[in-house]
Amino acid sequence: MPTDVSKDSTQTVLQGSNHLVALGWLDAETDVFWAHYLQAVGQALTARRVMILASAVGKPWQARSQWPASGAERATDADWTLQLLGQMVSDAPLVRRQLQGGLSLVVTLQGQAAGQMLVLVALDVEPSVWTDASLSAWALLAAAIPLQWQLARGAETSDATATPEDAALEVTAQNTDRSERLHGILRMVVQLQQETRFMAMAMALCNALALRFACERVSLGWEHGRVLELTAVSHVEQFDAKSQATRALEAVMDEALDQDAVLSYPAAAGMQDHVLRAHKAYSETLAVPHLTTVPLMHTDNAAAVLCLERNAGVLTDAELWELDLMGAALAPWLRSLHARDRWFGARWWSAMQGWGKVWLQPRHTAYKLAGVVGVLLLLLLTFLPWPYRVDATLAIRSQDLLFMPAPFDGYLRKVHVQVGDQVQPNAILVELDTRDLELEASMSEADWVRHSRESEKALAANQLAEMQISAARALQSAARLEMIQHQLAHAQVRAPYASVVIEGDIQKNLGAPVRKGDLLLKLAQTSNAYLELEIDQASIHEVKVGSRAEFALVGRPQDRFGITIKRIDPAATTRDGRTFYLARADVDGSFRPDWRPGMGGNAKIEAGTRSPLWIMTHRTVRFLREFFWL
Repeated sequence: MPTDVSKDSTQTVLQGSNHLVALGWLDAETDVFWAHYLQAVGQALTARRVMILASAVGKPWQARSQWPASGAERATDADWTLQLLGQMVSDAPLVRRQLQGGLSLVVTLQGQAAGQMLVLVALDVEPSVWTDASLSAWALLAAAIPLQWQLARGAETSDATATPEDAALEVTAQNTDRSERLHGILRMVVQLQQETRFMAMAMALCNALALRFACERVSLGWEHGRVLELTAVSHVEQFDAKSQATRALEAVMDEALDQDAVLSYPAAAGMQDHVLRAHKAYSETLAVPHLTTVPLMHTDNAAAVLCLERNAGVLTDAELWELDLMGAALAPWLRSLHARDRWFGARWWSAMQGWGKVWLQPRHTAYKLAGVVGVLLLLLLTFLPWPYRVDATLAIRSQDLLFMPAPFDGYLRKVHVQVGDQVQPNAILVELDTRDLELEASMSEADWVRHSRESEKALAANQLAEMQISAARALQSAARLEMIQHQLAHAQVRAPYASVVIEGDIQKNLGAPVRKGDLLLKLAQTSNAYLELEIDQASIHEVKVGSRAEFALVGRPQDRFGITIKRIDPAATTRDGRTFYLARADVDGSFRPDWRPGMGGNAKIEAGTRSPLWIMTHRTVRFLREFFWL
């Protein structure tokens, strides 16, 4: 429903009510009256379809008449109408519900016999020109027009309207002018609804009531917290809230509110049982001859009381009836304006109280239970301390690496190890072919013997120069022989210490030539291995020397081992688009025999405690802060 009513909307509402009032004295048959009545209702509401439905005890609803006669029915109308009828209660003359994008209404019509009910159903009403209060007042007028028409025709029986009993007609005949009064009430309600502030609405209401009921003064009291305070006085913009007269008037309103009844002083017939002490004291003190107090509403959220002071006499039953209808129509609007005009803290507190009442009601238990569980889970995720650990990539590294090159040019003869084999000290790794070396050794030895003999022969012949030349050649042959023998001694490549082969798959190269210095195998010493961790730069500030951690190797993730961070490199390393810091850790205990250098795994480094919610969202929050520069 809109909160503001424009002048065009006000004119539309008043024109629709004028048409209804005129039908109260229509001299026509029943079918003609209902045709004109439905047409006036449909045009006033700008509804797609309007129907009259009748029902009796134990009988289903039956359609009596509709407007327009054809062309407005939809396949879902029956279902929507049954939903609306299912929401009707005995003390609610109007039922409204948002359906199919438009507003649909059910209005209970007056003047039916006992056990019978006649309702007006309007589908797809245009809601732009109607507010809650104006629609409620218009519904009261629309409900009373059929009764007024019956009374105007002498209350003759009608097949479509189910004539009320004679006793009911005698009571209602005293109020033949109710349609005019309802029309006047509707006009006043529509005009007052143009106010959009609470105090302006309260002042306009007091002034309008003072004028309509010829009162010297009309006052409105509103409950603030649990105290009723005087809020507005007709034709008075300001008043002393602490004066004795104001306190006495508030006591009068409290007296009516406590008894939740309309009180008149002097007491009218049927009101002798009510307490009127405050009324009497106020009347005698301020010389007010006639005093009437009317509670507008009395709920858990708000309470309001009207006090009418009149010299001409107390309000009549008809005037009290009008006042009651106006209060019923305007009270929701007053309550809405008062709630909207409060400061934001009061509005929030009221909203929280409303939510609390909804939660305490025994409805939607499953949703409420799910909500409570969700809130508890959120609290646990927010405040529960949880161990936070930084992820890191781990690898086993060797302190000493040994490169085993080819000792001389030759050919691979035999390979005794493969990558991953553990070797003992002095174990043969690779053998080179020595046949060529052995031939060269024999030739060098023969040359040495020959040059030695020539040197001795020259010495015997006293040929000193020849002797020195032969001796030098003998030394040259001996040196060459010594070199060849050294190569033959190293033709078998042996392990210098206990280690493991980490590189050198040369089994497939048997018989291939190798040159001196070519890498044959790479060995890693197992006794001096250590753990190397790669810690991402985003998490390095969470890690420090001495931090505890656990790691698991890729091949055996079920086995966890404790480690301690011993060193963190001060400079970052960049590799494959990643920037990380290298750290070294020691194992708690000793290395296991099956651990080999080069093995990898994952490590979890302890970094204190955080909330689970922070642990789950800190990466996303960090990304958003970096992306949006927050």
